[in-house]
Amino acid sequence: MRVGIIGAGVAGLCAAYNLKQNGHDVSLFDKSRGVGGRLSTRYAGAFEYDHGAQYFTVIDPQFASIVQDAVAQGAVARWPGRALYLKTGLLTTDTGAERWVGAPRMNSFAKFLASDLDVVLHCRVQSLKRENDGSWTLIFEDGENGPIQDRGGFEAIICTAPSEQAKLILPETFSGHAEINQTKMDACFALMIGLETPFDIGWDTLRVNNLPVSWLSVNSSKPKRGEAATLVVHASPEWSNQNVDTDRDTITNLMLDVTAALTRLDVSNASHISLHRWLYASVSKSPNKPCLVDTSQNLIAAGDWCLGGRVEGAALSGLAAAEAIDRL
Repeated sequence: MRVGIIGAGVAGLCAAYNLKQNGHDVSLFDKSRGVGGRLSTRYAGAFEYDHGAQYFTVIDPQFASIVQDAVAQGAVARWPGRALYLKTGLLTTDTGAERWVGAPRMNSFAKFLASDLDVVLHCRVQSLKRENDGSWTLIFEDGENGPIQDRGGFEAIICTAPSEQAKLILPETFSGHAEINQTKMDACFALMIGLETPFDIGWDTLRVNNLPVSWLSVNSSKPKRGEAATLVVHASPEWSNQNVDTDRDTITNLMLDVTAALTRLDVSNASHISLHRWLYASVSKSPNKPCLVDTSQNLIAAGDWCLGGRVEGAALSGLAAAEAIDRL
């Protein structure tokens, strides 16, 4: 089948990766300038920050097979970082499954998945149009340089955009709208700090509760990173939601104060400080289904939000969408 995939994040890439192996003709479309979605990396001179997904775990055998292929190509590595958890004033080891990261940066895993795929960037899908022959045409918003030509002839569509965007793109007749409307995605502020002098604060990651900040990571402790000392700090979903429209300087200064208190580092005069707001970073209410399939129209909605978030959830949703295409 000729399949159009909206979104080149982990879900879209895994769907396309699987579909191409099974002989389908697949094209991906993404509004961003690079692949990966929240599996992304920000650059500022010598400083690099994985400011979206911090790591991922691997449980499912199908996802594990893809990850091992990426490990063999040097695009993924295990992160044996020192992980602590600060909960109600007590500092304990942050236990859990092995952590894996893209190498030498988080988006390396996404680039591995996309290496042999047809990916079209800088194009935001506005809506879908059903043609008389039953095929689908993607209608794009105008780009920076004017209108973008519509792309048609797709026998099936997989939409992997965040739920709030998916419900605007998919037609009103899509059978999964009720479940999309019940989904709740949360915002997250990501603070990026670059320091001239290397530091050792006794941990590589710190999980926190009951504070505006919920996660701190010494990004430069990840495998194959450069020598520039970097910190990534994520605000909690609850606090991010409450302050989603608050002035950026106010957000930055408050997060810097909390970071200084938790790390005992003077970060106020760091060489580089920047803030990114993820509007749809995590999922607090999910359909808990691998994907939403409308067999009468050959439309599928997928993404991490279908399975409660996380990188592996996105991958499994994308793989489920690919399997649904094979059944159409």
